[in-house]
Amino acid sequence: MAITEKSRKILWGRSGNRCAICKTELVLEKDPYNKHLNIGEECHIISRQPNGPRHKAIPDFDYDSSDNLLLLCCNHHTMIDEQVETYPEERLKQIKEEHESWVKENLESTNGKTETVAKSKIEELLDFITSKHDIEMNIKSSRQVFESQEGLQIAFSEVYKIKDKVKKLVDELNSKAPNYHIQARDNRQHICDIRFKGHTLLVQFYQAYSNVADGSYLLFAVVDGLFDENGYADVFYPAKILEIIRLDFSYDDNGQFGWRNQEYKAQFFTSEEITDIWTDKFFKTVLK
Repeated sequence: MAITEKSRKILWGRSGNRCAICKTELVLEKDPYNKHLNIGEECHIISRQPNGPRHKAIPDFDYDSSDNLLLLCCNHHTMIDEQVETYPEERLKQIKEEHESWVKENLESTNGKTETVAKSKIEELLDFITSKHDIEMNIKSSRQVFESQEGLQIAFSEVYKIKDKVKKLVDELNSKAPNYHIQARDNRQHICDIRFKGHTLLVQFYQAYSNVADGSYLLFAVVDGLFDENGYADVFYPAKILEIIRLDFSYDDNGQFGWRNQEYKAQFFTSEEITDIWTDKFFKTVLK
């Protein structure tokens, strides 16, 4: 079977033409060639395919129903299917429910009134050129900052956001699960490591040799093993890297600073997003 037109209309209508994760508008205004740009993708929460993400064999289950579909931008569709442990079935259902509630609340706040204004071709062209101009100016401005000492300062401010978020998380976990004795310890690479049940989450920032942001990168790694205060592994219990990611300090098409996956360049994360993903991955790996 395939997704029916009815299921597709229900999904897009309840999702409000927005990605359920980043809220990006998915069908953009027409360009001068009278074509819409559609960056939306319909993602299956539970896959029908045996080797698909989050697969379950469920008798008489309609895998293509709107209830089993999540509307996402292409970037987040790729991300959730490659990071199944971070985005299991339950989390995607929660994301879907919260997003569709968000859409409904925002529509109701307008009292159900929708104004439709027909635009002339010249108005559509002006909107198209203006949006392109704004994007290019944002990117140009971010590139200029990125290639200066100010860019490195911004990189460090993002690093401090990550460090603060990690330490606050560990403090909260220790208050709610005190017998676990989770540790957050400063490291030599400007952030901190989490130590828990013989495992370490390395959270490190490597500054480029020059005093600019270009070439600086962030590292997250889930490690089976512990390290001493000088960063050396226990010689009697060799550390084993279970999973690792390196992300360049960069900026997106809107000029927002953040972290771009060195391997999959299309994946771009804010400091908050990447920290949430990898702390979630670490604790679920250790406690599986």
